[in-house]
Amino acid sequence: MLRPVDDLKSALVLSCAFALSAAATVPLLLPSLPAEARTLPMPLPVFCVLLAVQSAVVYGLLGFVGLRLARDRGLEPAPHLTAIWSRQAESPRWSRVALAFVVGMGCGVVLVGVVAMIQRFLPTTLPSTLHPPGIVPALAASTAGSFGEEILFRLFALSVLLRLLPPGRTGAAVAVGVSALAFAAAHTPAMIFLFGGLQGVPLLAWVWVIALNGLLGIALGLIFLRWGIVCAILAHFGTDVLWHAASQLLSG
Repeated sequence: MLRPVDDLKSALVLSCAFALSAAATVPLLLPSLPAEARTLPMPLPVFCVLLAVQSAVVYGLLGFVGLRLARDRGLEPAPHLTAIWSRQAESPRWSRVALAFVVGMGCGVVLVGVVAMIQRFLPTTLPSTLHPPGIVPALAASTAGSFGEEILFRLFALSVLLRLLPPGRTGAAVAVGVSALAFAAAHTPAMIFLFGGLQGVPLLAWVWVIALNGLLGIALGLIFLRWGIVCAILAHFGTDVLWHAASQLLSG
């Protein structure tokens, strides 16, 4: 088994990437929020620094726990990072990194198509705002979301579930499904915000957000189990690039 210090290095690389992207996203998204949501309890630079430090620590710990639990189940959760720290590690297939990004873009194409159909036939079941305003904020938010959500829901939550459930295909399928459902549920507060309150969210809006994000969560979970966390992050980013950024260019 890889030394704990090497997994700690991998966890810190991932968490610091999330922390920096999250801190960079705040000033880009802040102007687009309602006036009451733009008020911060401290100067913006201080807020961003504190956010980065907190995110690096918390997500670093989550990532480290996830890496160790996954190894306890006989998985290699981060082959592309492990190869950097350990000469004894099996050389990863770097072509899978590009393939994961392409798969993610394919998921993004499907997502854009499905949402376009919903907008055509059931437009009132979707909020009027679907993307961060502008390409740069969309890319920044996509980067932060890809790192943060994959650390939390795949590297940590999925690894915890795999450790708790019986080994084998059934246990793995349940773990992927539960983690995907948690991933989908984490997107529901955004619907409440975008529709202006819980009472304003149409019933079908809950169906869309759970179903679409749940299916994406399953795909990302399978990529994580087969190719590791780096590929899961890139697949997630590929989806968000098509969904949040490219779709704005096409519609514009």
